[in-house]
Amino acid sequence: MGGAQDEVAIEEPTADDVAAIAGLFKEDMDALGVDTKLEDQREVARAVVEGMASSPRECLCWVARFGEDRQVGGLVLANFNWSLKFAGRALWIEALYVTPAARRRGIGAMLVEHVLDWSEEHGIRGIDLEAYRGNTPASILYRSIGFRRLGRERFYYRVEGSGYL
Repeated sequence: MGGAQDEVAIEEPTADDVAAIAGLFKEDMDALGVDTKLEDQREVARAVVEGMASSPRECLCWVARFGEDRQVGGLVLANFNWSLKFAGRALWIEALYVTPAARRRGIGAMLVEHVLDWSEEHGIRGIDLEAYRGNTPASILYRSIGFRRLGRERFYYRVEGSGYL
């Protein structure tokens, strides 16, 4: 990497980052073919930033800043849960997203490794995530860090009319 504009900083998001985070959430969902509204993603982004600031934390989120403008170009979002597999407190990585213009710079690995480091320091017993079929770069990334494939299918059900939060 060259000058200061190429350096990547992994940081906690602030209220000023809500719009950028919502945009990344929307980009990620659009790429997956999931129909979402930007305003809904803004509400999630606000809740995530507030959840990071609460005590105890309601979730974990870190953003990657780079370039001359130091704007948010990547993020990781993880939620706490109880795991039978790990026999204790665990994390589910809900989102790992790096904007296409910033990919192939190791930013995704930096974000996941940040979660791993935090987890080791805070007594987390394990971390689960999923990568979509055909997303070979994600599969290679996770395996290179030490994640193992789990033989199971994931299903979802959207509760209609439930409103937000």
